[in-house]
Amino acid sequence: MESYAALWPAGAYRGDKLAATLLGGWFAMWIGSLFSGIGSFLRFLRVTVANIFVLLLLLVGALALAAVLVAPQQASVAQGSALLFAPKGLVVEQIGASPLALLAGETSQANLDDLLRGLERAAEDERIGSLVLDLSKTSFSAPAQLEVLGEAIEEFRDSGKKAVAVGTFYNRDQYYLASFADEVYLHPMGEVMLGGYGIYSDYFQGLLEKLDVNVHVFRVGTYKAAVEPFLRTDMSPESKAANQALVDGLWTRYVAHVAANRELPAEAVTAYADRFDEALHAVDGNGAQAALRNGLVDALLTREQATERLRDLAGAPAAVAIQADDEHDYRHVKIGDYVEPRPDFVFGFGGTVAVLPASGAILMGRQPRGAIGTANMAELLRSAREEPAIKALVLRVDSGGGSAFASEFIRLELKRVQDAGKPVVVSMAGAAASGGYWIAADADEIWAAPTTLTGSIGIFGIFPTFEDTLGGVGVARDGVATGPFANALDPYVGLSDGMARALQSSIDHGYRQFLEVVANGRGMTFEQVDAIAQGRVWTGARAKELGLVDELGHLDDAIASAADLAGLADYRVRFLQEQLTPWQAALQTALEEYGANPLPTGAVAGKVADLLRELDVLNALNDPKHVYALCAACATML
Repeated sequence: MESYAALWPAGAYRGDKLAATLLGGWFAMWIGSLFSGIGSFLRFLRVTVANIFVLLLLLVGALALAAVLVAPQQASVAQGSALLFAPKGLVVEQIGASPLALLAGETSQANLDDLLRGLERAAEDERIGSLVLDLSKTSFSAPAQLEVLGEAIEEFRDSGKKAVAVGTFYNRDQYYLASFADEVYLHPMGEVMLGGYGIYSDYFQGLLEKLDVNVHVFRVGTYKAAVEPFLRTDMSPESKAANQALVDGLWTRYVAHVAANRELPAEAVTAYADRFDEALHAVDGNGAQAALRNGLVDALLTREQATERLRDLAGAPAAVAIQADDEHDYRHVKIGDYVEPRPDFVFGFGGTVAVLPASGAILMGRQPRGAIGTANMAELLRSAREEPAIKALVLRVDSGGGSAFASEFIRLELKRVQDAGKPVVVSMAGAAASGGYWIAADADEIWAAPTTLTGSIGIFGIFPTFEDTLGGVGVARDGVATGPFANALDPYVGLSDGMARALQSSIDHGYRQFLEVVANGRGMTFEQVDAIAQGRVWTGARAKELGLVDELGHLDDAIASAADLAGLADYRVRFLQEQLTPWQAALQTALEEYGANPLPTGAVAGKVADLLRELDVLNALNDPKHVYALCAACATML
């Protein structure tokens, strides 16, 4: 065999050897560089991973610190403390208010869910020995909310702990809750004023005539009274009859509960409320003595005397555990400091029942919390539909309605959740009427409290024009158009006969559509629905008899039923809701902390506040067809 060298001339061999040497060196250098690069990469990777790990630790620590700093601090609870139940302002299903509502004095709000969870937790907490009800700063609560709070107070007492109510004055709603206590204390200069329920509206026909404003109203429904303030100077006979039946039903339940709580005949409670002047006259005008003589309170105590009793019950304030204040100088923890915020997100395995609050007027587009906007609801319902962990949805409705267009939009979004195989259960709060019932009609189940205001199945449209107003001050309006409907909805021109017929046709169609929605959702005929519709408002108890509601109960009952429909033996509850913007959150916190109220108190300010609330509703209505499903009684009940 020939050698490799013999194949090449000597010179060529030396050059080849040099090339081979150079090639070998290059290859070695390449290999070295490769391993060096790999080593550098590994060192870089190691350092990077270590840095990322350190950054993650720092981030987690920062988030934990921020959570501690930002989250409300839970007060320490000394053994034997009293839970102080002292909600401020309106009791609401969802915190949030519009600017006009804030101007109307609705600056403080107490979340119903927080109050209920606080009472439930305290009943099982060995550190809590008693419950003190101070309702002096609690304003209006819907009858349905009062009933569920009363039941929670009753369950607290059933745990073997004592409940005491302390106050200088009790109005109707405040006294209802106080009556659930073991003992009710009243200041010797105080009073208990029950009053009763009423539905009142302001009527603007006379003012509109003076201003030469022409209000064009289109409606369907004998009892659809939302437009009456613009057409009349008083309540129509039909509305009076329906509203009287409504308030009588609510008052009967109120009296029955108070009488049972105080172990009094129902007639005695009714007599005190209806003949309050006689009760006062019998004790020379002393309101506190009148309440004591009629069995509504157990003792007349000054603040100092009441404090001594509460110290005997709960003990003196512990310097380390609970700081006292001027009004509550005994060992206690406020319910706002005690209850833990319900998390918006839950973790774990198994199924979740999502609860979606729907509170306020039903409107098109994106709306702040406290109103029901189509854009907001679509996003929240999409997340409920698409998130695998959510197995069922409970829609918590507290609304007297609003835009018919928006109501139908939301109903169809709820249908999509059902089409995804997830049951939808509606839980009606204080009101779920008109548009509030429209969005509920297709639910797999509808739950209502006995005192929920619901129904009001009717449609109306309203369009004011100002041509006579402008003409009275010398302003005229004229122009040209391609057809009779080119400028048909100009409020400064007037409403033509053709446009009036078109609007009425649209209203008639909307009413038929409303009836069809209810008939299909409730398994009733068109005629059956029409017979109980016509815009009439019903209590939840009566609605169940009529087939508009499936069961009577509260939110917890609806949640349990939704879990059962989804086949969940074990489940978690998650609230889905629009988050407050930083500005809204800051404003709400400031108002809660300092109790700011832009308007002075008193009768005149109260009337201004009422007008602002009505203006808030009118200002918000934004249906593109000017067609509304709105319950008047739900907004005007006192």
